[in-house]
Amino acid sequence: MSYLILKDRKSNQLIPAHVLHDPAIAQSILQPMRWRILSQLITRELCAKDLAKTLGTSEQVICYHLKELEKAEFIRLEKTERRRGAVAKYYRAEHKAVAVVPDVSRTETSRLSHFQPLSELSTKMLEPFVSEGRLNAHIVLGNPDAHGIFNSGARCEDRATDLALFLGSLLPLTRESVVRLDTEISQQDLLRNLILIGSPRVNTVTMMVNEWLSITYELTGRDLMLSRLTGNSYAGNEGSIQVIPNPMNQESRVIVIAGNNYSGTRAAILAFIRYTDEIAKGNSTNPSIVARVVSGLDMDNDGLFDDVEFLE
Repeated sequence: MSYLILKDRKSNQLIPAHVLHDPAIAQSILQPMRWRILSQLITRELCAKDLAKTLGTSEQVICYHLKELEKAEFIRLEKTERRRGAVAKYYRAEHKAVAVVPDVSRTETSRLSHFQPLSELSTKMLEPFVSEGRLNAHIVLGNPDAHGIFNSGARCEDRATDLALFLGSLLPLTRESVVRLDTEISQQDLLRNLILIGSPRVNTVTMMVNEWLSITYELTGRDLMLSRLTGNSYAGNEGSIQVIPNPMNQESRVIVIAGNNYSGTRAAILAFIRYTDEIAKGNSTNPSIVARVVSGLDMDNDGLFDDVEFLE
C-alpha cells in the first residue's frame, strides 16, 4: 500500500493511494469524464443512471466509462438493485487517490531498495495489523529479566528490531510507540491486535494464547512444539509463525512468532521477514490456517541463520 501525505500549516493528512508507473494507464484513467466519475464514486456508491444525471451526460456514455474503469480495477461493483424492472449496478471507487510516478530502471531500483512488494495474499494477512497508514498493533516482547512461572528472561530484542524495521518499511514514518514488554501489557492492550515474539516460557502473553494455537508449545518437561495439523512434534531449533483470532477479543487478531528456544525464534522472525508470501499461503495440510513451522539454516557456516527451511 502506498500513501499520499497532504500537508498544510496546521495538519498532515494521510491518504491511501494507487500508484501508476505506466503513463498509458494514467492517460486512460485521467480522461476528464472518467476522472469525474471516480470523484463521485470515492465518497458514495452510485449506478449509471444516477451518475448520468449528476454529470449531465447519457447513461450509455457512463456505462462505457464504468466498464473501462472496472476493467482497470479502479472501481468495484458494490451491489445490484432492481429498479423499475431493470437491474441497477452500484459502483464505488477502489482507491481514494491516484498518483502518477515515473518508473525507475531496475538498476536504480536495486540500488535504492531490495524490498519486494507484498502479494495480495500477504497484504490480506497483514491488513488488520497494517492499516490506514499505521501499525494497528502492539509488538509484545518477553521481558529480558527473569519473570513468569518459568522464571525466564527473553533474548529476542535484537531479532525483534529486524521485524520492526520490516513492518516500518510498509508504512510512513511514525513516532508512535508500538513495542511493549509482556510485563507492561494492560488488560486493555490485550484486546488489540498483537504481534507476540517468543515462546510461552519467555513471553507470558504467548502463554495466554498457547491453547488456541494450531502449533502449541509444551509447558511441562523439555522444549517442544506439537502440531495439531500434522501430528508432528519438534524438539530442536525450530520456530513457528501463526495467525489466529485474538482469544480475548474476536474482533482483533494475533500473530505469534516463536520457537522452542532463542534460535527457533530467530528462524521464525527471519522467515516472516523474508518469506511473507509463503507464510500467507497457510499450512501445507490446511491452507486456510496460517501456521507454518521453519528450521533455521546456516548457509555460510558463520554461526548465524541466513535462510530457513519450511517443515510444514
